[in-house]
Amino acid sequence: MTESILRFRQTLGMFATGVAIVTTQHEDEYHGLTVNSFTSVSLSPMLIQFNVARNTNAHRYLHDSGVFVVNILAEDQQLLSTIFSGAPPAERFRHAEIHESANACPVIEGSLAYIEARLVNIFDAGDHSIFLGEVVDMRIMRPDAAPLLYFKGQYSKLLQSTA
Repeated sequence: MTESILRFRQTLGMFATGVAIVTTQHEDEYHGLTVNSFTSVSLSPMLIQFNVARNTNAHRYLHDSGVFVVNILAEDQQLLSTIFSGAPPAERFRHAEIHESANACPVIEGSLAYIEARLVNIFDAGDHSIFLGEVVDMRIMRPDAAPLLYFKGQYSKLLQSTA
């Protein structure tokens, strides 16, 4: 890794992000990966986006299925985040309790919330692609739980104000 890329990664690490697992079903198999690039794009229509490395199987599965769920992780789901970012794909769902969305995508139980979307476009962005989806369903599942955060290359926790 070049010095400028390392400095770029360190600089981006100063921006705290939430953590999510994006899931889909392709050819009767579940697929998912951890992302921290998730964000809302538009309220009308309701659009969301996340980024995926172009050289991954997840990229192909998400492209081909045309639907996905963004599972917004709670603080107590750090292990799931780690598993979905590094374990072999066949192992990932063995550690998650799920139910299926209306479009048969896996929804991870215990998540803060989930958003189901229909893929509307994919944009090339260097070694990644930006996946843009239109929201078709959403649910808040744990309104009082704390979010899983990522900051400076590691998981972090919200500090609760005493005021």
